[in-house]
Amino acid sequence: MPSEAVIEEVISLTKDVNLYTMRTKKPFSWKSGQFFMVSLFGYGEVPISVTSSMDEPLKFCIRKVGYVTAAIHEMKAGESVGIRGPYGNGFPLDISKNKDVILMAGGLGIAPIRALIYEIIKNRKNYRNVFLVYGSKTPDDIIYKSETEVWAKSMKVILTVDRKNDKWTGRVGVVTGHLDKVDVDFPNATSYICGPHLMIEAGLKSLSEKGIPPEKIVTTLEAHMKCGVGKCGHCYMKEKYICTEGPVFTMKELSPDFI
Repeated sequence: MPSEAVIEEVISLTKDVNLYTMRTKKPFSWKSGQFFMVSLFGYGEVPISVTSSMDEPLKFCIRKVGYVTAAIHEMKAGESVGIRGPYGNGFPLDISKNKDVILMAGGLGIAPIRALIYEIIKNRKNYRNVFLVYGSKTPDDIIYKSETEVWAKSMKVILTVDRKNDKWTGRVGVVTGHLDKVDVDFPNATSYICGPHLMIEAGLKSLSEKGIPPEKIVTTLEAHMKCGVGKCGHCYMKEKYICTEGPVFTMKELSPDFI
């Protein structure tokens, strides 16, 4: 059954993305990469990745894309939603100890990667060179833009957009097109990917071609999950239940025809 979560703060990050800070009566713990099922009575339930580290309150970064999320975007501080979880397996950080790390994010994929970023920053001495390559459709669609300056103190941050505007002087192009600026020992590095399906496919292929072993390339998979516990079948894809076996997988765990 869902537990009550009260919205403490709503921050608009872009024209269609809000950040919600939650207060819960029941204590929760989670790992980066996990997700909760967030429900609104009379509207439905949607899977939302955790975007906060355990050193922060529970936070959700929600894009207005459908019936339920549109209703949540109308909500204000003091109102409540239901949550249940966390579900999923989370990002494995133990495989990155004393190694170079490449974080790749596209669009809203930065939400779960943000939680991972703060875990890495908290234990920065455990990792070698760390690169974040993050792409958005336009400069106005960059989520957590102000926080990238904080992240840049602990890692190299490469921002890119698909379409620039008159004010943008940074990089343009897809995320994988900027891997030539990532200065790491690829065969001995690990990578974490989160973003649209096409970006994930391109990222898996590009990183593999650069020599990162498939068991060290980690990605999240999206699905239209209804239950979160492997009962409804909505997230069954290529012999995997994304909600219970994922949503985080290594490239080695994915079927050969995935990319």
